[in-house]
Amino acid sequence: MLNSHTNKPKSGNHLVIAVPDTHIPYQDEEAFGCLFHAIELLKPEKIVILGDFIDATAFSTHPPKTLAEVKAKDFYEDEIVPAKAALDYFQKHSHELIYIEGNHTARLNRVAAQLGGPFSAVYNMIAPNVLFSQNRKNFTWVPYNSQLAHYTIAKDLWAFHGWSVGTHAAYNHLQALRSISGIFGHIHRQQSYAVRDPVTNRVIKAWSPGCLTKLQPLWMLNNPTNWVHGFDLIYVKNDLSEWTNYTVTITNGEVILPSGRTIRA
Repeated sequence: MLNSHTNKPKSGNHLVIAVPDTHIPYQDEEAFGCLFHAIELLKPEKIVILGDFIDATAFSTHPPKTLAEVKAKDFYEDEIVPAKAALDYFQKHSHELIYIEGNHTARLNRVAAQLGGPFSAVYNMIAPNVLFSQNRKNFTWVPYNSQLAHYTIAKDLWAFHGWSVGTHAAYNHLQALRSISGIFGHIHRQQSYAVRDPVTNRVIKAWSPGCLTKLQPLWMLNNPTNWVHGFDLIYVKNDLSEWTNYTVTITNGEVILPSGRTIRA
């Protein structure tokens, strides 16, 4: 499925790059830069955003802990503008872009529902699904508040934001999925859990590639995290019958692709 020299798929297959939680404006610039270089190099058929691409800080119900958090609340200039620029870049180097909404982006929907009245009309002007989809072709938005919000990457592989943040999130997700595999974000950790059917030898698994946000953001400055920077390469047969994934770990702004090629921010 994979050309070992270029990381590009052979005929009959296509590449999907999965982008985990970035939380613009709290993205880690080096990790984000590695993703950009990988996308430019590999030119995937599809890019799937696993949710929480923006943080929606201004709409958080959690009180700020630092003055820096208070200042980082210009929703349009600090979040929408750079996010749109990143999406433009993604589309320049891919054929199809899928944006799965996360719980942070869905904060706006919650605020609009709570305030009601005139704010409902204002919401339609600032909603990320409206702003991000303008003038885009081959763009799919998967709303957070839809039934089992997900995107089907292959016949037996779902992409979704995440339903659990617990210690054993991958295991919990696989138990929920039951008969198919799933890639998810939400937890900011790299984690995987797989099982094999002893009769058919079919393997199903649930996994998270990590995150692209700062490993010690403003609200976690004195609480060491076990978060990991990374993203995922998923090579899929064009008939969606089979797939293989490679979770790419980013360390200090550097990543080694499956071919052995090193890219840096």
